[in-house]
Amino acid sequence: MQKQMDTGRPWYKERWFWLLMSGPLLVVIAGFVTFGIIVRGADDMVNDDYYRQGKDINLELKRDLAARSLGIGAQVMFSDDMRSVRVVDTSSKPLPGTPELLLLHPTRQQGDQRIVLQRIGDKLYQGVMKPDQTNHWYVRLQDTQGRWRVQSEWLPAEGTMITLGKTATEQNP
Repeated sequence: MQKQMDTGRPWYKERWFWLLMSGPLLVVIAGFVTFGIIVRGADDMVNDDYYRQGKDINLELKRDLAARSLGIGAQVMFSDDMRSVRVVDTSSKPLPGTPELLLLHPTRQQGDQRIVLQRIGDKLYQGVMKPDQTNHWYVRLQDTQGRWRVQSEWLPAEGTMITLGKTATEQNP
């Protein structure tokens, strides 16, 4: 007596095949999803030219020292709706050069804003900004020629005003 083999069912209809293959299949899918996340969310903070970046840091420090020697200071006031900004020059002398305000995001370079300031009065400047819900900024006031800068951190939850550099009363006690 011979046993008959059941050849009527194809492999893709077997439950055990799909049960055993589901683990490796899920790992492959997770790998593709992870790769997509990595490609879309590349880190902007990585720089492969460390030597040039180190030289640039020294230039940046010279700009800070130049602002300190010129006695540059300012009060930056943001509107409640985060659409406009006013800068009051608190320096003993008018700001040299054409000032501009930068809002720098700590981690996302695409979130940075360059605000063109227009003079609307004696030692008073105003600019328009894009509203953003970010809760941490680096605020920098500088001239467009790159000779001086004053900067500080700003947490919008702590208030809509920030002081950059020295005020006139701190310079002339």
